[in-house]
Order: sequence, then C-alpha cells, then structure tokens
Amino acid sequence: MVRLSPDPLPWLTCALFFVAAPLLSGIINKVKAWLTGRVGPPVWQPYYELLRLARKETVYSTSAGFISRAAPVLVWCTVAFAVLLLPLGQPAAVSFPGDIILFAYLLALGRFFQILAALDVASSFEGMGASREARFAVFAEPIFFFTIGSLAIITRRYSLDTVFAEISWRDPLFFVFVSVGVLALFFLVSAECSRMPVDDPNTHLELTMIHEVMILDASGVDLALYQHAASLKLLLYSTLAALLLNPFGVFGPTVGLLVFVATLLALAVALAAIETLMARFRLVLVPQFLLFGTAIGILNILIFTFSRRP
Repeated sequence: MVRLSPDPLPWLTCALFFVAAPLLSGIINKVKAWLTGRVGPPVWQPYYELLRLARKETVYSTSAGFISRAAPVLVWCTVAFAVLLLPLGQPAAVSFPGDIILFAYLLALGRFFQILAALDVASSFEGMGASREARFAVFAEPIFFFTIGSLAIITRRYSLDTVFAEISWRDPLFFVFVSVGVLALFFLVSAECSRMPVDDPNTHLELTMIHEVMILDASGVDLALYQHAASLKLLLYSTLAALLLNPFGVFGPTVGLLVFVATLLALAVALAAIETLMARFRLVLVPQFLLFGTAIGILNILIFTFSRRP
C-alpha cells in the first residue's frame, strides 16, 4: 500500500532538495578549482547557468520527433519521483514495501528516455554516447541492488524508509556493512553521474563523452531540465551514501543534520580530488571498474551470509 506522508515537512524537505541540488555541483567545481590553484567560478554558477538556459529559445533538429520534446520532462520527472522516496531526515514523502525496486527503475526509466532522445536526433555522435550509456548501465545497476539489497536482507525491510531506519551502530556488523556500502555507492556515483574516472564532465570531445554527448542537440529549457536532473541525480546518490550512516536516527535531528551535511561535503571533496588527480579510464576499462564495484556489493552479501547465525 502506497503511503503519502500527511506531514508537510517531508514535502518541504524534498522541495529544498530540488532547490539545493545544483549547489553540490557548484561546490565540487569550486574545490576542483582550488586543487588546481585557480579561483574558479562561484558555487552559485550552476544556478546562473540554469537561469540562462531557461531564458533561451529551444531549437530542435529537423530529424527530431516527439521523443526529443518529451524526454527532458520525463527524465526530470523520473529523478524527481525517486527523490520523493528518500527518507530525508524523517519518513519519506512517498513510501511502500518494495519501493527499493521502484527507486532503481525510476532512474533506469529516465536513462531509457534519455537514450531514446539521443537516438531520435539521428546523430552518429549521440548514438555512440547512447550506446556507451546503455552498456555501462548494465554494469552499474547490480552495484545498487547488491549494496542496498544486502541491507534490505539484513533488516528484513524492503522500503528505503525502513531500511535506513533499521541501521544500528550497536551492531558491529552494521559498521562493516556501512563502510563497504559507502565505498560501493561511491563507485555508483562515478558511473551514474558521469564523473571521473568513468566520464569527464568537462570534456567537449564527442568521441570520448558519454552523458554530455547525448544532450548535444538539447537547448533552452530542455537543456536546463537535463542539467538539473543530472544535479538531482548526483545529490540523490550522495544522499544515499550519507543516509547509510543513519545520522538522524543515531544523533537526533540537529546533530544528524550536521553529520548529513558534513558527509555530503566530504563526498564532494572526494569527487573533486579524484577528478583532479585521475584521468578518465579508457572505455574498455570502465566495465572492469564497475565490476569491481559490484564485487564490493557482493562482499556485503557474503559478510551477512557468514557472519549471521540463523
């Protein structure tokens, strides 16, 4: 049974989540600039970019059909709906048993529409990007299921709302689970959010891009929706890693919020450091990188299997 929270606070928190999403990208870009000895753009630069795009005219290719016009809205809506399933400091705005599966496949559905839009414009470069996105998604999805799924097996809960609430630091097994889970989700962030070493978010070479090459023909409001959806997805996966610490359940609302924000900042600094110090992998090495993340997720299952007594 689907549960819609009667409390307005979860809905207000989700609204704040939508507004704050570009800020995380701005922080990452600022830290990258500092690490390379530059001043860099302000952390509010992603907001300026979104406003600039929203004021521009949307231009469509002569080969584009209705999919290219509908895909930006559908991509944004799927990611936004996934955000509603997150327990952001209190019960989620929308929850039901098994919403873990819906969460994963809402994001997969958004990816599907984005791939269709890239193919719809009949561009060979965007077709290459769509092919890479579809290929790497096959290796990225198991990371989520083995990581969050292992926690679902331990807690015997199948809703994001209850899975994170059941994490207890008094059980030493959870400490191992959370440590391994955060590492696995870090691999997932790199793949799903087009970050180093899987993809270079700053490159402009069509032959090596994955996410950016799929939206080369997007402009105006459509491009703004794509960019905001990407920011939402980055904050969403980072939030999953932060919620593994169960900050609100362990420390209370005030200290929990501080721990939650500190974890997000730590992840932002880690992403910025990796993107500064590492080069993008060759495309043939990306599946091996993602399979390593899957192996880490499987390790969680093995820890549970051999550490828990029946």
